[in-house]
Amino acid sequence: MKNHIPEQVTGKSLDCSKSLTLSSQEEAKRFFERVRSKLLTVNRWNEITNAPSATFTIVDASGSPLDRTVQKGDTIRIDIPGPGLPSAGGYDWVSVEDITEAVDKEATRILLTLRPCPDPTQANTDTAHFFTQLATSSFLIEQKGRVISVHYAGRNEIINTKNASTLDNLRNFLVGVGAKMGASFPQWKALVEGLANADNH
Repeated sequence: MKNHIPEQVTGKSLDCSKSLTLSSQEEAKRFFERVRSKLLTVNRWNEITNAPSATFTIVDASGSPLDRTVQKGDTIRIDIPGPGLPSAGGYDWVSVEDITEAVDKEATRILLTLRPCPDPTQANTDTAHFFTQLATSSFLIEQKGRVISVHYAGRNEIINTKNASTLDNLRNFLVGVGAKMGASFPQWKALVEGLANADNH
């Protein structure tokens, strides 16, 4: 399943993970289902982090919020702390590229992968994100025996400065440099910790 995480080819990568051991395999199976549910409830991700966090909202083609679990092909609007993207109403946008689930004798797993995309509410086809469309963000959750592991993998993180708007490119450069210097790590670490936190279940 880990080979479904996009390969690191260029730019920067970022990884963080957390694992915990439950009292029994049955308890671990139940815990996995709860973590899986939290992963797919994207609109509430900011509620499980114990820190100032970006807010993630699943939206339809007109930008109206959708109150449901995430599905492959969905578009997610992100409101990050700090300056927003001028041409995209202050938001960054990603699409849900992949949701893969697998069960075998060894383990039960779910993988969710996001990729920067254009703002679906506008005719502008520029990538509405501070990273280019080469970048991906993947979450892999695995239950193996009594152990639950949550892994975040950021891949091919290249700052997006090729948009038509100079203001967009300046903002993306500033936010992207911050992210590459480690500013995005606390966000993803808090989300990983929130998903794996037994107190939140």
